[in-house]
Amino acid sequence: MKKRVPILMPQMGQSVAEGTIVAWKKKVGDAVQTDDVLMEIETDKTNVEVECAATGQLVTCLKRDGETAAAGEIIGYIEVEGADEPAEKPHAAVPTGDAVTVSSNTQFRIQHELPEINRDRYSPFVMRLAMLNGVTLGELQGIRGTGRDRRVTKSDLLQYLARRPVGASSVQAELHNGVPAAEDLSALGKVVPMTSIRRTIADHMVQSIHTSAHVTMVHLVDVSHLVGLRNRIKDEFEQRFKAKLTYTGLMTFVTSRVLRDYPTINASVAGASLILRKDINIGCAVALPDESLVVPVVQHADQKTFPEISQDLDRLIACARARELTRADVESGTFTISNFGAFGSIIGTPIINQPQVAILGMGAVVKQAVVIDDQIVIRDRLYLSFSFDHRVIDGAMGGRFLNAIQKATEKLDEKMLNLETL
Repeated sequence: MKKRVPILMPQMGQSVAEGTIVAWKKKVGDAVQTDDVLMEIETDKTNVEVECAATGQLVTCLKRDGETAAAGEIIGYIEVEGADEPAEKPHAAVPTGDAVTVSSNTQFRIQHELPEINRDRYSPFVMRLAMLNGVTLGELQGIRGTGRDRRVTKSDLLQYLARRPVGASSVQAELHNGVPAAEDLSALGKVVPMTSIRRTIADHMVQSIHTSAHVTMVHLVDVSHLVGLRNRIKDEFEQRFKAKLTYTGLMTFVTSRVLRDYPTINASVAGASLILRKDINIGCAVALPDESLVVPVVQHADQKTFPEISQDLDRLIACARARELTRADVESGTFTISNFGAFGSIIGTPIINQPQVAILGMGAVVKQAVVIDDQIVIRDRLYLSFSFDHRVIDGAMGGRFLNAIQKATEKLDEKMLNLETL
């Protein structure tokens, strides 16, 4: 007896709501075997090859090359010979614990450690409908989903909006008549549609602003000793550890240690609860050549030496730019660092990476005239911008944390970094 196994758009992390089919590697009617490469997909995080989850025949492709589908959406079918219940599982949206193969020799597991804040519960349509009606992520988390695996459907959201108190403003209301006609837009200049990556980033940033009460503090840190250290040993460091000695690596090392004493900052919001994360996983924002952004994660950063963190960062940045990041490389972040100083910016106000509650921004290292002991001297200094969710973190705690980061950075030396021999 023949059965059909659905091919689903893979779920590639909490913040990925959709994927675009770059190319089908098999045609309708082709025989396929387990682990054959079935298609290549693109998300805002990476490009991955999706392998076949069953042996049989590809009988239906519901999406063509270049089309986008929501995570968990059926995009095709494989016909298999088998018993009443095929052993193979679909590619995504499977029950907790089922394995999903998405790239060669790599297996991941769909994890639901934080079910209340798993944004894969919401399709791109639901996310945009929520954004246009000013529905925050907190409100979405409170909606009881009637779809598969408690997924919030369009109907669920529309019913919520029908019962929602009058007075909440929407983007469309603020735009009066909504989006102008295409001919009106073209009269203003060239119209370039947003890519799916850019739309996803835009949705996430707007949702973050709607969800968290953002507050930013700025401290000025003296890093003259680190500039001197880096200039002195960076070549030997790279030769020995096969990794670059960077200021991002140094701040990742410092931040991971300081976070041990501030569990409320290494946390996630889940509805009306706060989850104090047991692991310290630092995400580092990486700008890509196509003007998009990805945040690969240094897992268990507080347990790694500085050279190990530097090696991880080198690998993650290289994979990000080659679009070879895996799901494991981008998930489970508990805190994020954004180094906008790499582009010359001195101060910035970074937006929190949901569902985290804080983010640290690094400005450019600049030389400044400073008065020390009534003498004017030249020092290398760095502005650190700390944005935090005021629902969770008050100003006193934010100030103490940033002050601890400053002091730890200014005390950093070769011994703490395991670099005495360089």
